[in-house]
Amino acid sequence: MYVVKMRGGYLCANGGATKHLKFATTFDTKKKAEEVAEKWLRSDVSFKAVEKESEELLINEK
Repeated sequence: MYVVKMRGGYLCANGGATKHLKFATTFDTKKKAEEVAEKWLRSDVSFKAVEKESEELLINEK
């Protein structure tokens, strides 16, 4: 599973950002995550698709 990470947090289904990963939209493939992010986000917003499991570990360590 993948999530889209951007400066404000993680991409949510409502188009906003959340700093809490549990509310982030998840995708089956990295390609699908990137496609949706390109469609939903403005062109000036930088993002990257990352594995959900690795991000959860980073959040739990904080």
